[in-house]
Amino acid sequence: MSDLFRKEVSGFCGHSNLRVDGNSSGLLKGMKFAVKDIIDVKGQVTGGGNPEWFRTNNVAKDHAPVVQDLLSAGADMVGKTITEEFAYGMIGENFHYGTPRNPAAPGHIPGGSSSGSASVVSAKEVDFALGTDTGGSVRVPASFCNIYGFRPSHGRISLEGIMPLAPSLDTCGWFAQKPGIMKKVGEVTLKWKVATKPGQFYLARDAFALVDPSIREALLPALGKVSQILGGYNEVDIGSLKGIENLDGWAKVMRVIRGSEAASSYLSWIESNNPVMGPGFRERFESGGKISSEEIRLAKLKRTNMTNYLQEFLANGAVIAVPAAPALPPPVCSAEKIYDCLRNNNERYNCMAPLARLPQISLPIAHVGGLPIGLGLIAAPENDELLLDIALDVPI
Repeated sequence: MSDLFRKEVSGFCGHSNLRVDGNSSGLLKGMKFAVKDIIDVKGQVTGGGNPEWFRTNNVAKDHAPVVQDLLSAGADMVGKTITEEFAYGMIGENFHYGTPRNPAAPGHIPGGSSSGSASVVSAKEVDFALGTDTGGSVRVPASFCNIYGFRPSHGRISLEGIMPLAPSLDTCGWFAQKPGIMKKVGEVTLKWKVATKPGQFYLARDAFALVDPSIREALLPALGKVSQILGGYNEVDIGSLKGIENLDGWAKVMRVIRGSEAASSYLSWIESNNPVMGPGFRERFESGGKISSEEIRLAKLKRTNMTNYLQEFLANGAVIAVPAAPALPPPVCSAEKIYDCLRNNNERYNCMAPLARLPQISLPIAHVGGLPIGLGLIAAPENDELLLDIALDVPI
């Protein structure tokens, strides 16, 4: 085991000492931001969290469009941030570069894969940072690091210039300490539209059943704060769908879709280059490569049913509340069985937004024993502005 793997480090990449000044004016003038190291910055190699990928790839010829939008709005970019390898993880530990510190819970993991971006925002080293979210890689680190995190509707932000993991699930999101900054970044990156008026408010009872009772208890006051804006909530078992039955069924579909697409993205390169990878990473890609075409076909059919169901459920401004993460942040270098439990429970309900292409926000709103836990809010596709407006109004 690498000694560095066990070491807590800065969230900034050691190979990325750079600054790119934004325009002289704009909505984000005076703000600093950082960029997850799977997102292109002109003149820099996009490292993907793996030294061999960094060594064998050329510098980016242009900024990713989302980076250029932020620079054009006046923000200054001050560095790139550590990611788990190829963005395929949710713990935040990087075998090669270390584990970004969690300022909100020292000695505990920051969550991943957007670990470095969450770390530098939590440490107040930047005003906001870009991350990506395929299965929870913004939402979970936001919860662990006690900051805001946003996963937009699929397709609202261009993924050009961003390394793919599972393209039909991938999104580019962001972190911030303050809801006002979250909204300003959204005004720039989302090409802001007038927000839908809020409708019914629901609590996903089956998702809350997966977390420790202490977490449920801690989030009840948070639900009360949101209820002041949206009205009282009704409890629903959101995973109950004919042909799927429960959240375990949702997780199985997620594993097939994500695993097969991830293998298509990187398995050929891994087999050709035989890079050194952290524990479990190569195996994830290899496992995805073994998924049959029939399994993929059936998973896609079920995904269509899930998407139609959730989009209909969330029509007219409805919002669903879930725990932003399935647990409190475990200590760095916890036993693998603890991480596996975290991953499995996360897949059971944080797969809903990716599978149905929905926006979801994480609000830094509660603590248990001094450790942070966020509240997640999910809305219908294109209702991103609704969630960012709600965050602005909820007292933290």
